[in-house]
Amino acid sequence: MPPKLIAFDLDGTLLRDDLSLSPRVAQALAQVQRAGVLITLASGRGFPALKPWAAQLHITAPVIGYQGASITDPLTERVICEYPFPRELLDELVEYARECDLSLTVYADDEIYVERKRHSDAFYDKWFGLPIHVVADLRTALPADPIKFLITATADELDILQPEVVARFGRSMQIVRSHPLFLEGLALGVTKGTALAWVARHLWIAQSDTIAFGDSGNDVEMLAWAGIGVAMGNASPEALRAADLVVPSVDEDGVAVALERLVLQVH
Repeated sequence: MPPKLIAFDLDGTLLRDDLSLSPRVAQALAQVQRAGVLITLASGRGFPALKPWAAQLHITAPVIGYQGASITDPLTERVICEYPFPRELLDELVEYARECDLSLTVYADDEIYVERKRHSDAFYDKWFGLPIHVVADLRTALPADPIKFLITATADELDILQPEVVARFGRSMQIVRSHPLFLEGLALGVTKGTALAWVARHLWIAQSDTIAFGDSGNDVEMLAWAGIGVAMGNASPEALRAADLVVPSVDEDGVAVALERLVLQVH
């Protein structure tokens, strides 16, 4: 029996480093949908940044954004459910970022806020794709409760910093490494896995009828929850351990390889 729902991480899974989708992967996705399988995205990006991909891929199932903290109906663009983290945690987070001179970005109402803009416009546009505001004080500038935070640093710096952030905030927030350069924080208990479970229940689809694809630490819970968890060949060690199946890398069309094998029965 083919699956009924497949969730895909975007960066490093569906999209190559230049944010392009290979023709072979695009063809496999279209064939899967013609076979009656629903597909969706599960990304750290917000829906405004996911919207063009949802439209291009003709996605009708709810789309998972912000690492699972937001789920949006792509047809109406209405947020179905959202899980911000408590605003009172922001004070401690901002003080910590200032003490350690960290590059901190906070998300609220599908826009991003920083106290210092440390990267180029091209960097923010490529990775975040949301309007950016440079503000004097993050603790008072947000128009709504924060949906997530993101710390940017080199991979080596985050390797050292991640345990410190987990030790300080891990009891009150969900801390995930979404990319070698990104460390993120969400409401406690929120993951792509919890969001995929919500979407499956919403669509009356059994856990065993789902597949998830991912490549990073923020995909671990989703890979573990899905009926079949598929890690890319370029995946992080945590994602590889969580997966049931490892396929070639994103540059080798690993998604297409898996879909041809698992769904389309191409050998």
